[in-house]
Amino acid sequence: MRRDFKTVLCTGMLAAVCGPAGAQYFKNRILTSKHNFGASSTAAIRASTEQQVCVFCHAPHNASPQVPLWNHRQPAVAAYGLYSSTTLRSTVTQPGAADSSKLCLSCHDGTVALGDTMNDGLLAFQDGAGVQNPNYMLPPGSASNLHKGTGFGDDHPFAFTPMTGTEVMNPPANDRVRLDGSGKVQCVTCHDPHVEDLDPTARKFLVKVNAASALCLTCHTKAGWNTSSHKQPANGTNNARYTSVQGAHTGYTGVSQNGCESCHRPHTPAVGQRLVKFIGAATCYQCHNGTVAAASLNIQTEFAKPYKHPVLTTASVHDASEGPASAVRLPEISSTAARHAECPDCHNGHAANPATAPAPAVSGALSRVWGIQTGGGQANPAANQYEICYKCHADSANKPYVVNAGTDSLGFGRLPIRQFDTGVDRYNKRVEFNSVVAYHPVAKARNLVVTTDVRSLRTYMITPGGTNILTRPLNAGTIIYCTDCHNNDTGWNLDPAATPKNGAAGPHGSNIVHLLERSYMYNTPPGTPGNSMTLTQIQTGAAAAAANRLCDKCHDVAASVWSNQSFRYHHLHIQLGAACSTCHASHGIVTGSGAAMLVNFDTKIVGPSYGVLRYTRTGTRTGNCTLRCHSENHTNWWY
Repeated sequence: MRRDFKTVLCTGMLAAVCGPAGAQYFKNRILTSKHNFGASSTAAIRASTEQQVCVFCHAPHNASPQVPLWNHRQPAVAAYGLYSSTTLRSTVTQPGAADSSKLCLSCHDGTVALGDTMNDGLLAFQDGAGVQNPNYMLPPGSASNLHKGTGFGDDHPFAFTPMTGTEVMNPPANDRVRLDGSGKVQCVTCHDPHVEDLDPTARKFLVKVNAASALCLTCHTKAGWNTSSHKQPANGTNNARYTSVQGAHTGYTGVSQNGCESCHRPHTPAVGQRLVKFIGAATCYQCHNGTVAAASLNIQTEFAKPYKHPVLTTASVHDASEGPASAVRLPEISSTAARHAECPDCHNGHAANPATAPAPAVSGALSRVWGIQTGGGQANPAANQYEICYKCHADSANKPYVVNAGTDSLGFGRLPIRQFDTGVDRYNKRVEFNSVVAYHPVAKARNLVVTTDVRSLRTYMITPGGTNILTRPLNAGTIIYCTDCHNNDTGWNLDPAATPKNGAAGPHGSNIVHLLERSYMYNTPPGTPGNSMTLTQIQTGAAAAAANRLCDKCHDVAASVWSNQSFRYHHLHIQLGAACSTCHASHGIVTGSGAAMLVNFDTKIVGPSYGVLRYTRTGTRTGNCTLRCHSENHTNWWY
């Protein structure tokens, strides 16, 4: 009778607070939840004989001195491992006696038996398999065991006061998400232990329906989220595979309905810092592997190609706090830290969207990512595509292609050793594109006279099939993207007007060296620079264009270059199979006399003539060279 009286008393207490209807509501909710541990409950884990419901947590007398009349024995763990992150601005400390979360831990840290009560002693339990266990506690493998013996480094922090800012805010008044009386986030901020199915899909004792991450967005407001593709995806919103893999822990279907939890998990994710569900690119691959997102967004296939950004070799090295001015230095700029290239280095998953922009501005896919400005300062966020590329391909240290210059040992393709690229700024694209000597117009326009200076320049960029890309006109003031040259060799970028759009755009992977979009010839260096080399004779202008489709995209190789409109020996050089890259640099020339036409010899192929290696432009289509090539010395060779 004593225990029956307790149930009646608890119901009476609820009635006094909530009214008879409210009391019945909460009674029904707790009775049908997993927190009903009574022996007659349908829960898999429940008491062996004890029929009462409230007794496992509450007692009217002889309870622990904590509100609300707590009956469960509390854990004796002195110090838990706590959540930490380089972007966390709040201070997280050990849950104390005044924190209601400490009461939740009396079951959910796995160190106290579920039936270990203060007033009623040890109440025997049976586990999910029906095995009787008088001292049953949540095992480390249980999703409900948050501690697992190591602490809460992989759980959303709790028992702490949030520091508000541009992306963190306190819940509004009268919201079901609420802080405790001292302004702290507790377990009950997000979970109501008496009502399991207020969100009938998730059934995680959430305080409100979390469709499209409504609960998360009560406190977190990520810049760019409202217009991002991950909030409002073009497709994949009701994909069966997505439900079974990426969104399995929520019960919701599709990207838009899972919202934040498409990529994050508030408890026990694979990566504790920032609560990311999978390691590195594997998080992105859950959708971007051709089975959820559109074929034009299949990124995993691109990273299987021979030439690619090394995303798969640097998993989870990226840190969101990186930056030239941050306390955590960017590994690419540090002279000692390992380099890395990961998806978040170029993409912000909270802000990425399908918007397009004219060169050199960032597209929506690169929205709200920081970069390096032309002058070397930080751009946060980057306004131009090249600023994001400069994070690694400018002032950063330990460039592998510099350390291994002239070789292909790293799998990027052989890199020419240029005549004038010998100083501390070697292969620094920021410096090269900001040159006052010669450069491709990536960061600024060239403003040359096309009819005299760049006679080969087309009116429009062309597809590999020769069709004009009408959205990409070419003229003296044109600025181009880095990705006009470095891009997918099988993606929709080859013909933006084509439908359907198959193959992802962007410099993820390519079958062509140096992540190039189209074919680009390199000559094989002879044993000694300047000596004879094997040349493949090219008979026609069309064949020359096919061998150099990358250059032909903007420069008419078959007509203008082949017919010597810029240089009277172009035809002869191309006919013998000399590559554009042997004489011309593809980015820019920082120093060197007479280098206006991007002439910067590959010194692995071209050697000096009697100690002199020089090119001098004396006017339109006129100049002279002093060099040694194909075993012949050319001294002041005029053309």
